[in-house]
Amino acid sequence: MTSLHVGSEVSLAENTSHQIRNVLRLHAREKIAIFTGDGHEWTAQLEAIERDSPSVTVRLLEVSEPNVEMKTQVAMVMGLTRPQRYELALAKCTELGASEFLPIITDRVLKSDSKIGENRMARWDRIVKEAAELSERVRVPQIADPQPMSSAFERLRDEGATLILLWESAREPMLADLLETIRNGSLPPAKLALVLGPVGGFTPEEAHSTTEIGARMASLGRRILRTETAAIAAMSITAQILR
Repeated sequence: MTSLHVGSEVSLAENTSHQIRNVLRLHAREKIAIFTGDGHEWTAQLEAIERDSPSVTVRLLEVSEPNVEMKTQVAMVMGLTRPQRYELALAKCTELGASEFLPIITDRVLKSDSKIGENRMARWDRIVKEAAELSERVRVPQIADPQPMSSAFERLRDEGATLILLWESAREPMLADLLETIRNGSLPPAKLALVLGPVGGFTPEEAHSTTEIGARMASLGRRILRTETAAIAAMSITAQILR
């Protein structure tokens, strides 16, 4: 949706219209909240709900910028793994506040998991959009194309992000302790990147090369976690501490 202003009439996407018409069973003149994914939320009134039309028309009444997003942007940098597990991490980390996802290809990523086509990327985009809607966020996380670990780190360094590598062989500091230190620093980072490996984790060489470029290493505890479990746990801890 472009050039939006109070009083505009907008035709909603077909899937959203289907939800309004057939799932929620709303009626004309009722008011709903819609968001554009850029930080704004609109109050809108349903104008036309026609059974033979694929789209529902709404009139925009007012706009706001709800304070629901984290002050620190959090990028989830995750080694590719089985699609269903990755999709779980995408959905739940979106609900918890992640701002971006960077799928990475590492030494232990299976070739079958590293082949991500356009259809799967489109599915992932739908998953994060629906998760953002569910959790009443006003920004939809972006998903980068899968890329080598080194390319992702180069981009994040250029953006001034603070990198934290979650590695099963690390024993300290605990992620929560490191985040507390970062939060209490003189200038908390505008962007933080949580880096997690695929099934089997990072190789020692990968982990140490990451710390050589300035990443900090942290632990999630003594137990070994699946990639999606580690991602959700790390994002949850980060959201509670950095908010």
